[in-house]
Amino acid sequence: MSYGYLSGIFNGRKLPSPDTAQAIARALTTDVAAQRKAYEYAERAAADRPANRTPGRGDRAVLVQEESLPLEDYLADVCRHAEVSRPYVAQSVVSWQDGRPADRSTARSASAAVFTAGPLVVLLGDPGGGKTELLRRYELDVCRRWEAGVRSGALPVRIPAPSFSNEHLAQRLFAHPPAPGAHWLVLLDSLDEITNARARRNVLRDAVRWAAERPETHRLVIATRHLSEQEQGDLEEAAPVCFELLRFEAGDVRKLAAARLGPDRVDGLMAAIDEAGLADLVELPMIGALVCQLYKDDPDRPLGNTRGAVYDDFITRLMTPTPSTGTRPEHHAGTRGDIGEPAWIDPAVAERVVALSTMSPADLRTLLTQVAHRRRESSPARSVTDILLHEPLTELPGGVPVKWWREQLVACLRRSGVLQQRGDDLEFAHRTYEEFLAACAVCDVREHGVAELRRVLGAHRRRHWPLRPVPGYHPGGGWGRRLWSTAVADGENMSYLGFLIDRLTDAAAADLDKLPSSAGISGCTFLAAQKRLGTYLPASVQARAVEKLKRHIKIGKQARFGASIDIRAVNEMDPGSMPMAETFAALAIDDSRVDSADALLAFAESRAEGLAALRELAHSPRLTSLQGRVAAATAMVRADDESGLDLIVDLASHPGQDDDDRLGIVWQLIRLHRPRGLALLDSWIDARTGGDLWFKAALMVVETDEAYGIARMKAIADDLACPARTRINAAYVTALCRDPRGAEDLLRFARDPDVEERLRVMTVHLLAELGHPSARTVCDELAQEPNLSSRGRKSLRRLPLAQSS
Repeated sequence: MSYGYLSGIFNGRKLPSPDTAQAIARALTTDVAAQRKAYEYAERAAADRPANRTPGRGDRAVLVQEESLPLEDYLADVCRHAEVSRPYVAQSVVSWQDGRPADRSTARSASAAVFTAGPLVVLLGDPGGGKTELLRRYELDVCRRWEAGVRSGALPVRIPAPSFSNEHLAQRLFAHPPAPGAHWLVLLDSLDEITNARARRNVLRDAVRWAAERPETHRLVIATRHLSEQEQGDLEEAAPVCFELLRFEAGDVRKLAAARLGPDRVDGLMAAIDEAGLADLVELPMIGALVCQLYKDDPDRPLGNTRGAVYDDFITRLMTPTPSTGTRPEHHAGTRGDIGEPAWIDPAVAERVVALSTMSPADLRTLLTQVAHRRRESSPARSVTDILLHEPLTELPGGVPVKWWREQLVACLRRSGVLQQRGDDLEFAHRTYEEFLAACAVCDVREHGVAELRRVLGAHRRRHWPLRPVPGYHPGGGWGRRLWSTAVADGENMSYLGFLIDRLTDAAAADLDKLPSSAGISGCTFLAAQKRLGTYLPASVQARAVEKLKRHIKIGKQARFGASIDIRAVNEMDPGSMPMAETFAALAIDDSRVDSADALLAFAESRAEGLAALRELAHSPRLTSLQGRVAAATAMVRADDESGLDLIVDLASHPGQDDDDRLGIVWQLIRLHRPRGLALLDSWIDARTGGDLWFKAALMVVETDEAYGIARMKAIADDLACPARTRINAAYVTALCRDPRGAEDLLRFARDPDVEERLRVMTVHLLAELGHPSARTVCDELAQEPNLSSRGRKSLRRLPLAQSS
């Protein structure tokens, strides 16, 4: 909850201008030496950014395969290859702050928020959450407008992360802005499909560094599943704006069904969804689309009741259409004409090509299942085509050129629907397809599947060694315990684990049964995360997890006794008894109750009780810390209880809180509900609340709404009732945001004899750092004043000439 103010970072997000971090350092001090040190520190920090560059993989068909591809060809290529027939339902996003998402009630249109938010944006989402489709649709819509002649703003270029390399970024397409006054918007898609953790981090760092070196002409949007702790650390200095792509609402599922099936079949589908217990799961866009297709193909067949069952049915049907034996692979591949066989081809090789092109659905699935398993076993992950070249059924025949044989593999296996062509290679169309098939492969032999389940499940258990107790324990207990973590651990992920559980329900029950009884509540919150993903959980395991979570949110007599202690009153009666009273009071506070209540929301039978517990904890200052109360209020809003917003306003408005805490809370409020957050900041500015707090609030307004914030800064610079130091700082922030009025005010302050000498000297230094052409003139004027102190003259002589020229 700390608010990184002096560093110029608001909870992980930098101010609009690259120089604003320096502005804030100056806005809180009048000491020139301290300002100089802050300025030098900021420049060193910028210079120390990581410079690792590691080549990525392959190339992409749509993006620039030849360096000379002109803009017009690129636009035509995007519009030509776009899948326009697929119905699409727009989604919404919420902002992330301090590792937590805001709630659905403050959602904004994804296309309006994500692609205009800042120079670096990270779009997070669940597996199959619609990230790729959002990027594809936005790319298509903008490219159509550009092709029609409306060329302004940002032109998107989508690059799949598995195919990313520095060669992409060095192409001539990116050498100049796409149009006068416009810039490039690079959409780095499917970062999570790079299964090797080191390769994924290298791609992430390379892309972020490349965009950071071109802030005026290039912006970057990264789409991925939730990032690991290491990847979050890689992004920390770049301070991205993070969004989470929300799932469908109930009405969205009906819209999708109407578009895919027709309005007259929507009720039938919704009834089938209810019968299978998929109401929560179909809110995931990809599952919703799969269920629509399954129902369209066979409305009388019952739908599977887990994510794994839905994928099983869908992939089986996806591979069913097979071309007749008489057709050539070129015909059904859809990418080449009938070019005829090369004269040199051996008849046996030609027969192998025909056999691959007419492979039965069962054999095709067996082959791709093995490929998915091989990819998961390899480190770093090998491409699909490279694995096929070494499989008995698809290995390279003797005497055949590799390039030609790869072309045949691509042509024959694209028909599976599970694979797609990317450049000269094949890749899985979705990572979830690969995860599901890999789980199928390892579970074909039950003993192997059970061993893999236990290995992956064990990989999500981490030892906890911070200087704080484990969540779910009272202070003094749980040091060094093992926790169940939902974070990606060494290349494993929750989605793959969920598919393993779905394939091994009986065996999984025995292993999952241990989680509710494990120390602390992390096992129960881990199960809640799997439940949100749509994984099957045995009824007994789920009931035990819910029971333990409910038990944990209960507040015992000892905790209530500690919460009842008035430390101030005890101190007045007997100062010597304070340590014991503080100990009892500390034992009452346990923020893990908030985690338990939040986890209860994942289970339908306990949502009401979880929300009630969140309300109680959010209003309990002696049972929950400030951070815990904010987390509880945020979870309330996420569960569609907007009274949480009122509580956050109350917490931010409490005068007993530290300024940084109050600003951190109001920043969270802004991410949840922008108008209410700005209104609260405005009230602080108007009331001149508490010391520097109101001016810090004005700086936060600049970060939130630059145009409105600068207008407020101008008013502060003109306000004679404000201290001169504050007015100078306001003018400086205005100047940093490239408003000429700010520099004019700084010149006026530097020449005003009624302003304190120390502040006039400081203002001259600020003008010099801005590179203002009049900085040297004002410096000379001030140095010639007879009443200037020797200290002031010495400070002016240290003025860097390079900055004042």
